[in-house]
Amino acid sequence: MSPDGRGAHSRRWLILATVAGCFLPVAADATILNVAVPSLTEALGASARELLWIVDVYPLVMVGLVLVTGPLGDRVGHQRLLLAGLGVFGVSSGLSSLSTVPAALIVGRAALAVGASMIIPATLAIIRQVFHNPRERAFAIGVWSAIAASGAAVGPVAGGLILAHYWWGAVFLINIPLVAAAVFLVRSLLTNQVPEDKEPWEAASPVLAVVGTVGIVYAVKSATHQGSALVETWVPGVIGLAATAFFLRRQLRSEHPMLDLALFREQHFRIGVMAATLPVFVLVGFELQLAQHLQFVTGKSPWEAGVFLLPMPIAAFAAAPVAGLLSSRYGVSVIIPAGLGLAALGYVGIALWAGGRTSLALTGCLILIGAGHGGVQAVASDAIMTGAPPNRAGAAASIESVSYELGAGFGIALLGSLITAVYGHAFALPPTTDAAVPDNASDSIGEAVSLAHKAQPDVGQAITAAAKDAFIHAYRLTAVTAAVIIAATAVTITLMLKRSTSVQGEEEQSTYRSVPAPDNPR
Repeated sequence: MSPDGRGAHSRRWLILATVAGCFLPVAADATILNVAVPSLTEALGASARELLWIVDVYPLVMVGLVLVTGPLGDRVGHQRLLLAGLGVFGVSSGLSSLSTVPAALIVGRAALAVGASMIIPATLAIIRQVFHNPRERAFAIGVWSAIAASGAAVGPVAGGLILAHYWWGAVFLINIPLVAAAVFLVRSLLTNQVPEDKEPWEAASPVLAVVGTVGIVYAVKSATHQGSALVETWVPGVIGLAATAFFLRRQLRSEHPMLDLALFREQHFRIGVMAATLPVFVLVGFELQLAQHLQFVTGKSPWEAGVFLLPMPIAAFAAAPVAGLLSSRYGVSVIIPAGLGLAALGYVGIALWAGGRTSLALTGCLILIGAGHGGVQAVASDAIMTGAPPNRAGAAASIESVSYELGAGFGIALLGSLITAVYGHAFALPPTTDAAVPDNASDSIGEAVSLAHKAQPDVGQAITAAAKDAFIHAYRLTAVTAAVIIAATAVTITLMLKRSTSVQGEEEQSTYRSVPAPDNPR
């Protein structure tokens, strides 16, 4: 170990706190705008599709960029990559707060994703390099995973607190002092370490990845949006699928791929990726709908909605490091199915109580969801990172980051499109008021409530009632869908682990039978 490496190891717990602080605003920004949806609808005049893009462009852009930033950290040093990411993230936060139209905010969120795509793999790779003891490393990765799971859940809480006192742009300004403190600590605690053997670096792969994911998601959103032309669905869909196919082909044929698919040969690595992607898909995608339900249906303010959601991030943060420690004793075959089972029960409970007033039972559901997702994320992250050698920490961190952001991006897109489509189909007004209501009332509950405030009292009441009924129906269906996805993931991972254990047992028996018996002594 180099002198710098020994020094970093002695400061490892302080370094862990620092990189966790760097990662927290990045994780929270994925969902911090959830409770700001009504404010954005009113202040910027954002449509339902524009709102989805404002929220979704952040993880979608990161999907492609982390493919190049993770391996880039292996080449230029993770401390340097982290500092660059913090700088971009801070500047982009300031610019996003100044947006006056939806398009400007979408561009600002995309710029935030550029900085975040450097921060996420750098923080995870630094943990992998600084912690050498397996138990300590499992705990440290559990803390990182707790930030990933609880950060997404704490976003609406922080957003609600800020919106209770300031305008919506303040949710971005809060990042600037945090980034300034993080830059000072990173420069003080870490030195940049560059490996002697550097692999070549290319930018075509992340471009293909970004085009592929954005094209596919755009096609999905267009397909579920009423009035969209077929060309809006098929053209981006075909371009997205073609770009994704070229990307995978390039990775398989390249001697130095951006996404090291060879790492997927290890069974626990594959399980870790699955356990990181699908639960995040459900959590981030459903949380946007949960925040809207609390405000539009139950009538909570952004601050009240954020406080009501607080048990979820607390449970996630508490469960993640505990699950990381327990996995070394009981293994992923116990921890992952158990965590997914808890989360699935939480989603079922939300489906049962949808439409009713918030209650202690719903708080219990949020705790189940937070604890389940937090525990699974910790074990999944550990399985991904420990399945790669130290010199491939950046590549493994890229896959971890891609798994998280891909799940978040497609979760917002697909579950958001599902609830939009079901809401539009279920929205029905009394015949006496139908002719007086604009067609876009059926696009989203946000637009319907906005129109209701501007209409005559009797028409406004009819719009609000129809919007709430349609949203509750769509919300309940989305919660059931979330529970089914989580349960199916648990069953699939359990079967994969059983098959892996069975194959290993057969190989051991075959090896034992192939060893010749010792000669019988006389």
